[in-house]
Amino acid sequence: MNSKTTFAVVDIETTGTDMADNNRIIQFSCAIVADNRVVNTYVTDVNPQREVPKRIIQLTGITPQRLKKAPTFDQISAKLYQLLSGTVFVAHNVNFDFPFLNQEFQRVGYPELSIDAIDTVTLSQILLPTLASYRLQDLSAYFNIVHKHPHTADSDALATAKLLLILLRQVRQLPRKTLSQIIAVNPSLPQDTMNVFTEVDDENRSKPHSEQLADQLKLSWGLVIRRRPLPTSTPDQTAGDFKYPKTRIAKQRILPKDLESRIEQNKMMNMIYNNYAAQGQHPAKPMVIEAPTGIGKSLGYCLPFSYLTSTQKPVVISTATTYLQFQLQNQTLPLLNQSLPFNVKSVILKGASHYIDLNKFRHLLFVADNSVQTAFIKAQILVWLTMTTTGDLDELHLNVEQTPFVWKIQHPGVKWLDPSEPFYEDDFLRYNLKKAQHADFIIVNHSYLLKNWQFFRDFSEKPYLLIDETQQFAENAIRNHQKQLNPLAVISAANRVRGDIQGGNPGSVRDVFAQNVILDKIADQLTDALDHLKDEMKQLTHNLFSQLVTTKSLHKNADFFVRLIPLSELKQVIVDNGSLKEALKRRNFDIENLLIRLNSEINQNASAFTAHDYSEIYDLYEDFNHFSNQLGKLIAMVDLDPETLDQNVVWVTVNHVKDINSFRINQGILKTTEFLNERIYASFEPPTFTGATIFSSRKSQFIFNLLGIDRKAASVRRLQSDFDPENQARIYLVKNDQEFAANSNDQLKFIADAIMRIYANGPRQTLVLFNSLAAIERVHQYLAESGFTSSHQVLAQGVNGTAQRLSRQFIHSEPAILMGANTFWEGVDFPAKLLENLVIAQLPFDTPEDPYNHALYSIERAKKKNPFYSLTLPKATLRLRQGMGRLLRTKGDFGTIFVLDPRLVTKRYGQTILTNLKNEIPVKQGTLDECVIDMVKFFESHH
Repeated sequence: MNSKTTFAVVDIETTGTDMADNNRIIQFSCAIVADNRVVNTYVTDVNPQREVPKRIIQLTGITPQRLKKAPTFDQISAKLYQLLSGTVFVAHNVNFDFPFLNQEFQRVGYPELSIDAIDTVTLSQILLPTLASYRLQDLSAYFNIVHKHPHTADSDALATAKLLLILLRQVRQLPRKTLSQIIAVNPSLPQDTMNVFTEVDDENRSKPHSEQLADQLKLSWGLVIRRRPLPTSTPDQTAGDFKYPKTRIAKQRILPKDLESRIEQNKMMNMIYNNYAAQGQHPAKPMVIEAPTGIGKSLGYCLPFSYLTSTQKPVVISTATTYLQFQLQNQTLPLLNQSLPFNVKSVILKGASHYIDLNKFRHLLFVADNSVQTAFIKAQILVWLTMTTTGDLDELHLNVEQTPFVWKIQHPGVKWLDPSEPFYEDDFLRYNLKKAQHADFIIVNHSYLLKNWQFFRDFSEKPYLLIDETQQFAENAIRNHQKQLNPLAVISAANRVRGDIQGGNPGSVRDVFAQNVILDKIADQLTDALDHLKDEMKQLTHNLFSQLVTTKSLHKNADFFVRLIPLSELKQVIVDNGSLKEALKRRNFDIENLLIRLNSEINQNASAFTAHDYSEIYDLYEDFNHFSNQLGKLIAMVDLDPETLDQNVVWVTVNHVKDINSFRINQGILKTTEFLNERIYASFEPPTFTGATIFSSRKSQFIFNLLGIDRKAASVRRLQSDFDPENQARIYLVKNDQEFAANSNDQLKFIADAIMRIYANGPRQTLVLFNSLAAIERVHQYLAESGFTSSHQVLAQGVNGTAQRLSRQFIHSEPAILMGANTFWEGVDFPAKLLENLVIAQLPFDTPEDPYNHALYSIERAKKKNPFYSLTLPKATLRLRQGMGRLLRTKGDFGTIFVLDPRLVTKRYGQTILTNLKNEIPVKQGTLDECVIDMVKFFESHH
């Protein structure tokens, strides 16, 4: 594939993707590329001589009437065969187009094309490893390739041809070292795609002179990585040298001209600035600002804090998701830096496991495993290292659960870093923590803040704190303190570590350490310590089971028994097992120190070990990390002081025969107030809370109790949305004469039928929100039994994949139905036509039988309150507000919301929920048929 190669870039449209189902080509297009340019194009419709499914007609715009006038494949086969012979076949997903075309050739009597074929999808995935999507239209948008008509063969082929030319240039621009390592890793690529890399590598090797790396790159211990600026530099001018622009006009002079001036955004900016800037006149207060979608919330808090912060007093911004972190770092703050008369510096901080450990990656680079996917990921990472300045593995959008190799190269934490190891100076985690010491904005997620709040206590001045997506922060505070553990799992985890060390076991490191007396001795000490720990764990497990289960009466719950432990009993159990707890803490400390010593000794003798040796060493480290996490969780459960115990609830579960192997201990925090005030808020200036939906009602105390702040001492503001909800959306409350029990077969069949009827009247991107994964599974089963899923794209959480994976599929599959629970109520963003129909299948009430909720309700009853009205109803209202907020994300969005749960109409509390939704979208009640008819009229009025 040199400059003289002719590429035939092909795209076909077909009646379906299954070649075994008598599917046919309905359009063929080809762009001929030679001399690094498109020199010719050819396109033709093809009469498939069979029916074309409706969804294909909708997708391509190619009608049956149009195809009747087109030639059949056998009529054009000679021309196509001649056109493609002697070229390199190229397609975006070549493993579909190439075999499909060859099958068609064989069907009409031609032999298969015996030409090379390469794939632009996998080329893009390796060369552009940080992109979230590799759809042709998304790649075209990324490279500004004109692609006017996606899913039509002529437009797709031309766009693919232009993409191919870009990718070929990028392969040639790869550092020679990186390119040769990709070839050595030898990822399995479709057809002959690997030839693109090998032929450029051959050209490089034929050149006599050595390569000069680009200025932004460096060679570090055999890996080509991107250079990073030292994090100690300070700007010439800071925010203190400039006056904050208080008026809208003053702000408009600073901000880019294409940014619309918004009244509510301006109010938000001034509230934040005035709260902290005049502390000499009045002390700062905690602030709670509900800022609806569309007012520019991120800019609304970033601009005032830009004028308040300094490297001695940064602002810590805590967000709900890694996507929001990325958005702040790569969109909002760069926009400000283009506009402000000074620069603000920012850094994203995440837990250690989010970062790559370069030393582990180098050692495992050429160690083969049984997964085809591993070699592909290694190739992606090699390219990514020439691009990334953060080392954040999230940039690669990998599904870590499905890629075990990523676990092996995750960073174990700064305590494991040894100044003598090869990549100490280039370590990404160390670099980012150092960068945070000199940043104006430190961007974290809620989980990081809750687990690493001590880091911010070391700053010379208390940082500012802005918590975005406040509701999720409060729930995170609770979730981060919920633990479940089978004590015997700690023993199992210890056995795995011991097995990694014990001589004679497959994969044991004992043989690796055989020539090193120090390592061999540490291995002996580790084995001894683990044996003692296992004995102590067996004794503790036996004690806990005897005290909490054996002689007690248990409550039957679904498929297991559960028992909520009274506080007085729990305190006594902890006292009784105090000596065992202390012994385990000491043992854990000793084992961890032995592993750190082991790691240091290995680093000092790095040249003595092979790549395969390191593979076994890292297996040991991986198993140790799992064991350490399990043991740490158990120790935390039995190491609670009386004051902390009062803030927690503990319950145990066991199977019906009270088998100790099924014994689980569960723990949750009941009172977040003390924890948040004493640990989090005390480390910062009074915090600012914001989010699109914070309040369940105007007077509700619910969110203030969750956040642990005094409403009277806080500054509270609900900003107004500048959307036009009256014209942008409709809410339909579906009435039903039949009363359904929650999650009954009748209710779930009604939901399935409603989804089909709503979707049938104009297939649109539809999100269906449920209260449980079990309900989703059963509704999906009903849809499948009716034949609906065979002819429509239905994505069901828990059935077809994880929430993250389904979100990506939903965005890239139009039209489609996505059925989700949990995070889909609040953690997704599908703007414009990515979401036009929202269906609330079930109201988002918590399950009262859950032991944790049961404990919460008991506390409320002790206060003479009705937990349904003080906890359940406000939480469900807030969740419903968040769920409905998925529909309108920008001013141009429009769509409909169907509420299928009749309780919003039939129950007295339904009116309370409707009143507190703070909703200006017109609400209509009616039968499903009446609502669907109105929906059709609504969408017709918007086209």
